Amino acid sequence: MNPTPHDHPVPERSLAEINADIRCLFARADGRLSDAERIRHAALLGEWASAIRASVVPAA
Repeated sequence: MNPTPHDHPVPERSLAEINADIRCLFARADGRLSDAERIRHAALLGEWASAIRASVVPAA
């Protein structure tokens, strides 16, 4: 079954915005994340992965 546009919802934020948040998180934490920051990082990675999946165009 071929994927449809409804299989991957359009992300609310761009990959660049999400990536900037990830970079800022590490910059503020000086490379060492607290437990709360790790949770935020995991959420950002999930958001980033969703945005990546939404940006993939299926082959014809």
